[in-house]
Order: sequence, then C-alpha cells, then structure tokens
Amino acid sequence: MNNNILFEVPAAGCVLAGGRSRRMGADKALLELDGKPLIAIALERFSGFPEILVSAASAESYASFGARVVADEDPGLGPLGGLISALKAARSEYVCFRPVDAPFVPAELHAMLAKACLGRDAAVPVCKGSIEPLLACLAKSALPALEGLAAAKNYKAADVFPLLDTSYIDLDDPETVLELGEPSAYLVNANDPLTFAKIGDRR
Repeated sequence: MNNNILFEVPAAGCVLAGGRSRRMGADKALLELDGKPLIAIALERFSGFPEILVSAASAESYASFGARVVADEDPGLGPLGGLISALKAARSEYVCFRPVDAPFVPAELHAMLAKACLGRDAAVPVCKGSIEPLLACLAKSALPALEGLAAAKNYKAADVFPLLDTSYIDLDDPETVLELGEPSAYLVNANDPLTFAKIGDRR
C-alpha cells in the first residue's frame, strides 16, 4: 500500500462490526480465519491510517483489539447508522469503511478510495454495475445527506451516492484489476455459516 496517499488525505479507517450476526448465529467479528478473528484481519487492512475506528452496537465491544470503538447512535438504522456515527466521531475529515465480514478486500482499495475522495463527498467502488456502499470513503460533508436518508426511514446506504459529489471506482476496469485483482476473488462476505465454511476451504 502506498502510505504516502494516507499522509496526503486526512482519512480514518473504520471497521463496520455493528451487525447482529443473525444469519451467522454467532458474533462473526470474532470468528477466526487462519487463527485470527475477522475483526483483527479487518483492522490490519487499515495499517498506516492515522486514525482507526470500529463501529459497533456498544462502545464496550471489541475494545481489546486496540482501536477506538464508536457505538452506533441508533442501532436500528443498520449499516447506515454505523456510517453516520463513525463520521461524526472521527477526527479525520474522511473515513474509509469496510465490513468486518469481508476479509479479502485488499488494503490498496482503501488507499485508492481515499485519494479519489479528496475534495469530494464520497468515493465508492462499483462491481458489475452494483455499488459497494460499505466499502466507500466518505467525507464529513456527506453527513447531511446520510441523516436525510435516516430521517426519511430509507436505510439503504447505496441511495446516498447520487445525492453527493461522488467518485465511482470501477473494480472491473482492467487497470484496477491489474492493481487489486479480480473483484470476485475479494468481494466475498462471510455472513452465514455456509459461506464462512467455503471461505475457510479457500485458504
């Protein structure tokens, strides 16, 4: 990862670990892959960021992993609430996000998004025409639009990007594939026991 980008962009990294893990049946953030909890893997991907946060249901969760834990102001908002709470809590002007259950997303993607977000409201990856909202980099200037969605009871985070000055990063672009690899290889969410077992078999 080009750490120089992170000195150019005042960005925090935030792991979204606030889900209820209903489909998994256990706290997926603490499930281990190659002997490491998923949350530890996610935090490692933000190595080099000047500020690292964990968005969770309560401030006591995951405190032992060394990052500042930000409790969701309104857990009923789902991931949208995590984005809002982390942006409010961050000292940095920009926040790069990743869900805790996506262990293969490369650190280089966060650096790419941070650079693309500089001077804008948001940068978000797109794969095969679909936005990946929980891997976005967002500026604090995105907060009014995010809070507007919440007030309208629209909890679909992807809906915020057309309302913002957004840079879209095409993960299928040949140059991006050359740098990051095939998106199908790293855009894998371990959000249920069967998927997690398959991820373990891949290693």
